[in-house]
Amino acid sequence: MIPDLENDPSRDGPRESTLSFRWSQNLDPTHADLVCLLLCFLTGLCDSSAYNIWSCFLGMQTGNTIFLGLGASNQPTSKPWGWLKSLVSITLFFTGAMIFSTVMRHLGALRRGTLVVSFLFQTILVIIAVALIQADLIPRTSSDISIDEGPLFLELIPIGLLAFQSAGAMTCSRSLGFNEIPTVVLTSVYFDIASDPKIAEKLTINVKRNRRIGGVVSLLTGAIVGGWLSRSGGGMESVLWMAAGLKSIAALGWLFWKAAPPSRQ
Repeated sequence: MIPDLENDPSRDGPRESTLSFRWSQNLDPTHADLVCLLLCFLTGLCDSSAYNIWSCFLGMQTGNTIFLGLGASNQPTSKPWGWLKSLVSITLFFTGAMIFSTVMRHLGALRRGTLVVSFLFQTILVIIAVALIQADLIPRTSSDISIDEGPLFLELIPIGLLAFQSAGAMTCSRSLGFNEIPTVVLTSVYFDIASDPKIAEKLTINVKRNRRIGGVVSLLTGAIVGGWLSRSGGGMESVLWMAAGLKSIAALGWLFWKAAPPSRQ
């Protein structure tokens, strides 16, 4: 009798088991600092464009806190509602940090599936934001009707979405163990570089210094690229499409990332 191989359930069992096992594998964080440097670049890319268009930040919440404080005295007078944009960004970043960190801790922060889904979700939020802008539902330039010039507060929607996903990026960076690359703030990084007693050591010796300097360069480069793209014909949409594309590539990259060696008990 010839077995019915086509309908044999045992054929799919090992494959499903293998896929499930691979999806739940913990990843080796070696070289994952390169992904964190990419996140620094994306912070500079998006924040430079957002500040240029909306006068607020999406990831760097220190600046937003200052803008929020200025709003208590109705400053700057040319942007009476600027404090509200900063408040929305801070609130959604804070909320995103709580949700991303809680979910990733529960699922396993270094699991392949967790990182893939996290980056894909961040990508989807960026795509929704840029789609709203490209559909002319949201002001895309500082000369358009905006929150500072009219009763519509629609630009708070993409600000909130983009701030929320920025928190996801920082959560991933922390989960991977590279606290010296915070992805969204550089003040402490500048201090750590300047105060490092091993600042002049060889590249192979002081790896944390290398990562800090790489974070500064990556964020600055992103800001420069974001500024030029904002001035181009593509405007802010080109910035956000680039961010979405790079995040989606990173998400796919986790699918092929090397798994961590099995722990020995």
